[in-house]
Amino acid sequence: MINWPKSLVREIARRRVVLFLGAGVSATSTDSFGNRPKTWKNFLIEVCSLVHDTTDQSTIKKLIEDNQFLLALQAISEEANTADYRDILNSNFNNPNFEPSDIHEIILALDASIVITTNFDKIYERYCESTSTDGYKVVSYNDRDLGDLVRSDDRLIVKAHGSINNIGNMIFTKSQYHEAKKNYPQFYELLKAIFLTHTCVFIGCGLDDPDVLLMLEDVKITSSGDLPHYAVFLESEVNKFATRDWKKAYNIDALTYGPSYDGLKPNLEQLLEKVEEFRSTKPLS
Repeated sequence: MINWPKSLVREIARRRVVLFLGAGVSATSTDSFGNRPKTWKNFLIEVCSLVHDTTDQSTIKKLIEDNQFLLALQAISEEANTADYRDILNSNFNNPNFEPSDIHEIILALDASIVITTNFDKIYERYCESTSTDGYKVVSYNDRDLGDLVRSDDRLIVKAHGSINNIGNMIFTKSQYHEAKKNYPQFYELLKAIFLTHTCVFIGCGLDDPDVLLMLEDVKITSSGDLPHYAVFLESEVNKFATRDWKKAYNIDALTYGPSYDGLKPNLEQLLEKVEEFRSTKPLS
């Protein structure tokens, strides 16, 4: 079991923590047939079939094998039929049959004022809007009033890479990353400010988003490093050399659980118990 730091429990209880959700959280959902949303790798293997040139397809498959996902998707988007490409995006990320999981319920109960997600699907926000009595605002990286909303009392779900609601504005390929950073620098400055002023907990995320890592590196340089960010990982997916590097370069402490993905739920349940106990006994000041 994860030994949750007392300081982290306190910060979550006082709603000073930002939760950062990745594809691993969406992957805990299921539909009525027991299907789950595809992992990034499996999704790329599927869309690679849209590339009909056998040589290009082989090259892209090699990129996928080498975990060069952004470049692989860039190549697929350029070579595939545009309509077919949009159809497959919509079918994978706009499926209303995927139901929220216990993980989504626990994350909502932790009651962070800001949740940032790189997921394009709408599983978590649909769940929040349908079950919570608190008002939730879903905003994207390109919303002009995002800065005002962060300073408000609203609970926010920030779609850092956009949403399936607007396929044209999804940050999905390598070139789209560069375009977004050029066209919406205010969002990345805001994200950097959040990393500087809040504790962030990454759940279901691979630490491979180049923009996020660059910002965390800048924040590490300009702060003391006494108050770390955290990332929750399956123990078999990390090693001591990677965790040392995350700590030194990005001030991220790895919190590991195991032996399988099934261990995530009881660990988050334990965290929620600690947070609720703190809230019931300590004033939220």
